[in-house]
Amino acid sequence: MAAPSFSMHTILVQQTERTIGISSTQIKQLIVESDSRVLSLENEITTLESRLATLVKLRDRESATGAALRSLIAPIRTLPVELLAEIFELTICDSDLSKFPYSSRLPLHVRDAFRVSQVCRHWRQIAIGTPRLWTGPITVDFHPTRRRGFEEEEMYADGVKTWLARSAPLPVQITIMGPINRSWLTKSGSRLTDALLSIASRWRSLWIYPAPGGFVERLASCSLDSLEALTLSSVDHAGSHFGLPTMLSFINAPRLRKVTLDTTCGIPMPWVQLTDINLQNDVPPERLKDIFSQCKSVVRACVRTSGWSAFPPARADALVLHHLQFLSVTWAGEDFNDILFLDCISAPPLDELHLCFDPEGAGVEWEEATFTAFQIRSPNITRLKIEGNGFAVPANALVAALRHTPALTHLTIDDCPGTEALPRALCHTGDVEPLVPRLHNLVFGELLVPIFSEDGLASMISSRWWTDAELESRSKPPGVARWRQIQLCAPRFSQSFRDTIENLRQMGLAVELIEYDSR
Repeated sequence: MAAPSFSMHTILVQQTERTIGISSTQIKQLIVESDSRVLSLENEITTLESRLATLVKLRDRESATGAALRSLIAPIRTLPVELLAEIFELTICDSDLSKFPYSSRLPLHVRDAFRVSQVCRHWRQIAIGTPRLWTGPITVDFHPTRRRGFEEEEMYADGVKTWLARSAPLPVQITIMGPINRSWLTKSGSRLTDALLSIASRWRSLWIYPAPGGFVERLASCSLDSLEALTLSSVDHAGSHFGLPTMLSFINAPRLRKVTLDTTCGIPMPWVQLTDINLQNDVPPERLKDIFSQCKSVVRACVRTSGWSAFPPARADALVLHHLQFLSVTWAGEDFNDILFLDCISAPPLDELHLCFDPEGAGVEWEEATFTAFQIRSPNITRLKIEGNGFAVPANALVAALRHTPALTHLTIDDCPGTEALPRALCHTGDVEPLVPRLHNLVFGELLVPIFSEDGLASMISSRWWTDAELESRSKPPGVARWRQIQLCAPRFSQSFRDTIENLRQMGLAVELIEYDSR
């Protein structure tokens, strides 16, 4: 309420002077007259307010009319429906669920799609009639504790059904979380299951975590015509009645190319057509060799292997993998002959190799002859990563490994004791044939300084670095590639080493020093 435009003190002075010499009865009469005038003014105000309210309504209606007329001639009204749908698609945020597959938060693309469909009737019709707006990855959560009450369960099931219906007839990416304790058999769980199975032919990717056998067997009768990628984590036979090894749904999926799987579940897979495999359990080498013998088209493979269940077989001709470009092997067993698995395979097109030594695989030994022979059969490796987790690779064996990888451009060595001599081997002097002459990206993780000589590191880095001006002034190019990027990780670096690296950085070298807590 606005402050009064008069002074109460002034009014009081005026009325005091006015009533000098008159009786109380006369003053009371003045009060009655004043109250009457107030009532009259209030009635007049009420009349004006009523009229003003009517005028406000008329004004607002005319404003809405003008806005509606403007919208009819707005440029967006002239856009073809197809172009407007394209704009809708561009406004929807991408959600990378591969990074957070178990997140219970509503993904941005789901939120944005529903928002676009609720702006106006015209936009809603376009949004609902544009299936590609509804094909983003969706997580279906069976975990009952994430929602409260029957009504919320029903609303969630309705939302999932709506999303799936609006995406038709396009393929969709599905992540199924929390089907535990037979939660898929509850009333709301059954609705979710039925909704999912009804569009099984449209699944483009399927990720189930965890994957109880009783739930997985519901897929036995599904036709997975669109399925391209499958992840079955923590498969459990409990609750499965007919036996998962008899399940043919996946082996009959014509488009399936990528599989992440615990092979102990026994579910048949169409190995011959797969191009990307990730085997999450410790697979014996003989079983691994059998799988690779069927994977005629595999391009990318990540495996964990344990020791041979018996003595390694006599060497035979290596299995040639004509398309394999990426291989990651984790040695997880405690036997001394794990690495001999590499005797079994040959990968001429192999470009990237990761070797990881599980901390529990204490018995693994580096077989230099085995690894060298594998490198000779796979001569095109440009990227090598070794995650030691405390596993010591003999210095001479590591140097030999690099000597047999002449095309190497990227090298990462992490927590691998025994590599202290590597900087000296990589140092380019010009007097001897250089090691890995194409190397330009280097990562050393968990360096043990001062066991790793900082002077040796600095000399090695400087020996393979030239400024643009220095390169232009040379009569012939150097015998090794110039560094593009270096990353060094250690609990602590000395100030003098930091100063040396900073000087190189000022000269244009992209180098990063990372200190971490080693406690």
